[in-house]
Amino acid sequence: MSSPAGDPRPRVAIILVTYDARDRLERLYDSIVSLQYPPDRRALLVIDNTPCRSSAEWLAAHAPDVRVIVPGENTGYAGGNAIGMKEALGMGVDYVAILTQDTLPDPSWLHELVEVAEGHPRAGVIQPKILRRDEHGGVVVNSWGNDLHFLGIGVSGGDGRPDRPLEVREIGYASGASLMCRAAALRHVGSFDPAFFMYHEDTDLSWRCRLAGYEVLVAPRAVVHHDYDFGRNPDKIFYIERNRLINLLTHYRWRTLVLLAPAFCAFETMMLAHALWTGWFWKRLSVYGFYLRPTTWAYLRRKRRRIQSLRRVPDREVARHLTGAINFPALDNFLLRYLVNPVFGVYWQAIRRLIAW
Repeated sequence: MSSPAGDPRPRVAIILVTYDARDRLERLYDSIVSLQYPPDRRALLVIDNTPCRSSAEWLAAHAPDVRVIVPGENTGYAGGNAIGMKEALGMGVDYVAILTQDTLPDPSWLHELVEVAEGHPRAGVIQPKILRRDEHGGVVVNSWGNDLHFLGIGVSGGDGRPDRPLEVREIGYASGASLMCRAAALRHVGSFDPAFFMYHEDTDLSWRCRLAGYEVLVAPRAVVHHDYDFGRNPDKIFYIERNRLINLLTHYRWRTLVLLAPAFCAFETMMLAHALWTGWFWKRLSVYGFYLRPTTWAYLRRKRRRIQSLRRVPDREVARHLTGAINFPALDNFLLRYLVNPVFGVYWQAIRRLIAW
């Protein structure tokens, strides 16, 4: 990634993890090539998780200069990006940006992300504004910064609302659909955790950065369009719930976990009842089965020790960026609106005053 002498613009590696992405790859690649950022200050790294190597073969034919890594197995979204992040840091870049295969960035996407990062030296993770199409074909917000519930539930902030101008601000966590990390922050706190495979790897990284003293921001003039579909399937539920619990057990102080215990137990009981009603009870139980393995607890001890060693920010500061309500149109129902959110909201307002550490 050579550059003209004296070019002050930061070097950026863009990571794209693909799986069976042949139908999407050409259009996405064209959008990356068209970015309004100097080509000699950016590089594209593709991690092809597909067993048939479809992305690698297409790129070899149409973009032979692109660096493609084929792990030889499906490493998941978390594992694939972890591989890309390690490769990018070895290249000595200043920033690492990621896109999912179902996104299309605006031409100014990367430029705007870098502008915000350069203007906020403590920013560790930065998310663009993510837009999607609604059921009528209109453009609406998918995420203007994700919201993080105090029990680890993450939702797309502003999903379904009309697009509008926004200001740079701190957010609960950055969406893994598209984000950019400061390379120095990644070297400090680590990359995506490959053990997550998929889901909540973005929550984990944002939370680690915040504990280490970095800001997590949205860059609203950096825009990505997301072909978003909030699907539900048993495997998705398993990874979301398993990884949510990993985050709770490794990021909070023990004293905070004690305060959260009543709400946690009540929420888990409701989740089990919901799983029984919807036919996912055994898949939900398999989440708890994961925590019965000795290898799981060895992993949690290592992860928790590492995360707590990064800590420069107390839980009382982290609590400012958490919410007591789950506000997400795809999950909206009578019980959530009139029972769960009011009760858990009051609980959170009460206990956050007790978090003095």
